Order: sequence, then structure tokens, then C-alpha cells
Amino acid sequence: MVHNLSREMVANGMKWTWPGSPEAGSTAEGADWGEGHAPSAWERSGDSPVVGGLESYRGAVAELSRELSTRRLASGRADLENVLRRRLAETVFADLLRQVPGGADAAVAALSAEVARFRPARPSAAGDLVDLIRIFLLSQIDAVWWGQTAAYRTDADVLASNELIDLDDRELDVRYRRQTDALARRAVRACVRSIAPHRSPHTAGLRFTQARPEVVALLELLAADFARRAPRGTPPLWITSLTRSLQHQDRLRALGYPAMLPSSHCTGHAVDLAMSFYRRYGAARPLQQLLWERQERGDLNVIDEGDSWHICLSPTAISSLRHHFTTRTGA
Repeated sequence: MVHNLSREMVANGMKWTWPGSPEAGSTAEGADWGEGHAPSAWERSGDSPVVGGLESYRGAVAELSRELSTRRLASGRADLENVLRRRLAETVFADLLRQVPGGADAAVAALSAEVARFRPARPSAAGDLVDLIRIFLLSQIDAVWWGQTAAYRTDADVLASNELIDLDDRELDVRYRRQTDALARRAVRACVRSIAPHRSPHTAGLRFTQARPEVVALLELLAADFARRAPRGTPPLWITSLTRSLQHQDRLRALGYPAMLPSSHCTGHAVDLAMSFYRRYGAARPLQQLLWERQERGDLNVIDEGDSWHICLSPTAISSLRHHFTTRTGA
């Protein structure tokens, strides 16, 4: 699929650039982007994300998902290839995909690989192949924003980073649980889930509780807004995933999760929030609306991943969130 589709896109006059090539631009070295902040591709180019353009892209992804669902292509890989070859060559897709690291060729190759490795029976946020394609294509917005930003390669890199702040050291009105490898603790959690299955989201917990200051500021603002909008008795905002290392991303991929690469989690610019957990409280819709409003303002990229929703900071939101953090902390 990749090579045929790539040749068709070349014929349409598309050009791709690879990280490190002259066309892709220089790295962040020597640029004044502020302490602890690596520039996105858009920031390096001097261009700003056009919210209208992103909404057109998101609309095209939704339309493609409906087409794939209507044609019942989840089990028809050959038909799927034909539809993707036709649709991804359209301008609305090509204009964004050419901006990801490696360009459209790399994006299409990555999508092909994700489709090939997808197994619906494995633990995954994607319920079927159509969901996987939708999640992948929306995650390319993250890749344009942060795909050329240096990622945290190992678990040790995350723990040692002076760019990140430990949520355990902050007083935020949010909830999360840490991952544990201790058999006794896992047994206790399993017992609690069987006795009180609705007490908390069914999540493995956070591998790391470290986050960028801008993410901390976002969580503080979201938590306050959610508390005002949610019905009385709703639990506070629940975090299901935060900063990850590439090492941990590989672990998730091995388990069958749609852990895309590149990932804004691995640069510290993304967080996943529990969503289906709040339906029993009548609070899922207010939380969705809150996230959509920030996306419409250009602050976030929001991806419905089922039980949890993924949100990624836009480069244009960094400055205001950093200001909020420094104002609140005096840092």
C-alpha cells in the first residue's frame, strides 16, 4: 500500500522532507525558545497553526471514518487500501501530512504498519480498524506540532529531567494512581475493583507522575472548570496517562495499545483523561464540551480514544500556560 500510494502522491506534486534535511530546517540549537521548551515545527518556521485548517482536516478524518464504517472495511484490507489511497491524496490530508517528520511518505508508511499490526482482540483504545485509522490520523496533528521535538528516550531520562515537575509535589484537584509491579498491591486493587467497580476508572495507572509546567497549568485550569460544570458529587478530573518515555511507549505497543510514534506523550506535551468513567455521574458531556471549547480556540488537539480522551497542547497555548504557571507559583 505504501509504495503505490506514495508514487501517486508524488505525481500530484507533493514534496516530503526528512528530519535533519535542509528542507526540514535546523534544530532548536541556538534558538531562544524559553527555558525548558523545545520548539515545534510550526514555531521554527514562524508560522502559526491555522485553526480553520485543522478543523477542515478533522472534518475530513471524521468523513473518512464514516465512509470506512459504512463500507464495513474493518475486515477488508484490500478495499481499505483502495479507499486510503484515494482519500489521503486529497489536498485536505496532503497539506497536513506533508508537515509531519519525514513528510507524507513517512506518515503513510506508519499508518500502513499500524494497520498491519492491529489485532482487535488485544488491549487497545481502538475498538476496530476504523477507530485505529481515525486515532492515527488525528494524532498527526500532534506530530506536526511536536514530532521534531526531542523525546525522552528512557525511563531514567523522564525521572532525571529538570524540565518536568512531579504532580506528587503539587496540590491539584485531580486524581490518578501510580502503576505498581508489586503483586500484593495489584491483588488489593483487583479486590477493590470487584467490590466497588465504579469507584475509579479501570486503568493501570501512571508510569510517571512528571509533567511539563504548561501541562500542570492546563490540568489546574481544566480541573477548576470541570468542578464548576460537573453535577454535584462528580469525582475530580482523573488522569490516565501523562509523560512517557520512548522505552515505555514501546512497552505499550508490545501490549497492543495504539501508542503512536512519534508521540506527544514522549515530549511531555500530552495527557490522557478518563472519560467513560464520568458517564454514570452525568459528567462526561460537560467534560467533552470543555475540551472541545479549548480545541476550537486552538489550545488543544483532542482525540476520543474511548474510555480515555487524549489531549495535546498546541504550541500557541504554551506561552499563556507558562504565564499562568509562573504567576501561580512565582517560579
